Amino acid sequence: MLPIICQQLSQQGPGWLKIPLSRVPLGLQAPLLEPLLRRVLAEPLGQGELGFLQGRRLQIWVPDLDYRLTLTLAGDTLQLLPGHQADVVIRAGFNDLIRLSHRDCDPDTLFFQRRLLITGDTELGLECKNLLDRLEPSRQPVWFRRLLGGMAKVLQQAERQSGGRGGAGKDKT
Repeated sequence: MLPIICQQLSQQGPGWLKIPLSRVPLGLQAPLLEPLLRRVLAEPLGQGELGFLQGRRLQIWVPDLDYRLTLTLAGDTLQLLPGHQADVVIRAGFNDLIRLSHRDCDPDTLFFQRRLLITGDTELGLECKNLLDRLEPSRQPVWFRRLLGGMAKVLQQAERQSGGRGGAGKDKT
């Protein structure tokens, strides 16, 4: 029973988030997401590792959620921005972003499999990808690591269920 539930969650879970995300305006998202991002990225922010984003626009596009998150660094604060204009766009499926955040795969692997796409300013894109590569789960808050860990376990179980063929775990981006 659990493998079937994991399979369904990995395949249909992103779709369940699509409608709520599309209906919540940026004005309501920003007060929730900005502090969350600052907390998850507290150490790299504090060490100036996000300085390359100063006054630049980074967009994270999750096609299976039909969701785009555009942000910048203003001073020492991450801010969400309205609109879809960005200097660089990082595009990946929801499940791949979970795997990436949990370190079940690395950005280079996803990049060369064309499951992590970077468009726009090449130099800025490489800095973003390198930051993703340097982010260690140990630098994330415990509650966030646990959440990602639970989601990653669901994806791993679904992949085992599909025989490791990447069927459930392969996103359509």
